[in-house]
Amino acid sequence: MDAAANAAQAQVKSAISSWLTAVQARDADAIIAHYTPDVVAYDAVLQLQFKGQQAYRDHWKRCFEMCGGSMVFEPGELDIQVSGDLASVHGLIRCGGTDEQGNVQSSWMRMTSSYRKSNDQWLIAHEHFSAPFDMMSWKALFDLDPDDPDKIKVVPAGMSTVTPHMVCANASDAIDFYKRAFGAIEMGRMEGPDGKIAHAYLHIGNSAIFLVDENPQWGALGPQTLKGTPVSLHLYVPDADEAAKKAVAAGARLIMDVQDMFWGDRYGMLEDPFGHRWSVATHIQDLSPEEIKKASAVMMTEGGCGGDAPQSV
Repeated sequence: MDAAANAAQAQVKSAISSWLTAVQARDADAIIAHYTPDVVAYDAVLQLQFKGQQAYRDHWKRCFEMCGGSMVFEPGELDIQVSGDLASVHGLIRCGGTDEQGNVQSSWMRMTSSYRKSNDQWLIAHEHFSAPFDMMSWKALFDLDPDDPDKIKVVPAGMSTVTPHMVCANASDAIDFYKRAFGAIEMGRMEGPDGKIAHAYLHIGNSAIFLVDENPQWGALGPQTLKGTPVSLHLYVPDADEAAKKAVAAGARLIMDVQDMFWGDRYGMLEDPFGHRWSVATHIQDLSPEEIKKASAVMMTEGGCGGDAPQSV
């Protein structure tokens, strides 16, 4: 590497160091000064993209608001390549914070940044944060450790941190229904000596669901025995109308017609043959909190959600 390239790389390293100092200080204005006015950025973890300094500055501010305590933001070894007035930087960033007990909770993310030299200053023109993901659930894997590749994941592959665990009378029949109604995939089941299901594991879309047969001895009672349920399961689908029709054809009961709702979803409610309630929805419009509040007031004035008794779908 010649002297000019060495000097350029040192300048980029200095720019990175200044940027890290601003991030660790939680100073959105100082951070955004390290970007070009037309910066394009993508946060693959939150699945958000940004164009321009103002939009990206607002994102940094929201990140700091979500991370209320002390923050961890430390790079691993970064690879820096410089060619003329352009430079690429990629590597791993350890990101997280401390919990209420003072324990550090962090994970590794991949960072890729493209720098452009402008008026003798190296600025970030493109930035991309991402994390490995599980191909079954399409969820980011935050507990992988490059220094310990054999580390046991605290959340198993394909699982979320919260999983519905449903009690059903005749759980085997319930599994067949969920396959017909919602396209569930059976990942496995374990039966007891009496042939009843002691544990079953399904996937619907990118989400896991556990099922078990009723067992009064262990206090496991389904909605029909309890004569109702205080819990409903919310299911996002590509087409809420078609999903409701499919579920009704499979044996569900329509509770609320599928309709456009004030928060931006097309939404309806069903009860399955085992007493569990499901809402099905397709997101059709992104609305601000102010727009949702206004639309809610209009809907309530006109008679509230749901309207008349449900019609057939």
